[in-house]
Amino acid sequence: MIDMDAFICTACGTQYVPSSVPPRHCAICEDERQYVPARGQTWTTLASLVAGHFNSYRQYEPGVIGIGTQPSFAIGRRALVVSTPDGNILWDCIAMLDPATITLINSLRQTLLS
Repeated sequence: MIDMDAFICTACGTQYVPSSVPPRHCAICEDERQYVPARGQTWTTLASLVAGHFNSYRQYEPGVIGIGTQPSFAIGRRALVVSTPDGNILWDCIAMLDPATITLINSLRQTLLS
């Protein structure tokens, strides 16, 4: 089996299904309302993104944590994790959902249940 990367658009942060080559275009960036940098359409992978970026976390209030990628990537989105004893809700999304972030999100529920 060939190991394939899931390519991520560097303009908007959308991740596509794993492939041996990057997509020809980004469906999100083709929308006329979307900003595309002057350099044009470029791609990265999660492994490459993790090599130079990390996610930071900020508690806005009890049970609400913001997650953002540093340095800022693509359009600079941030996600909110809303934690309840019945589970977590990940509101919005970020391009870099790495193992450390997944561990943090999963541990929030465990903390509430303790």
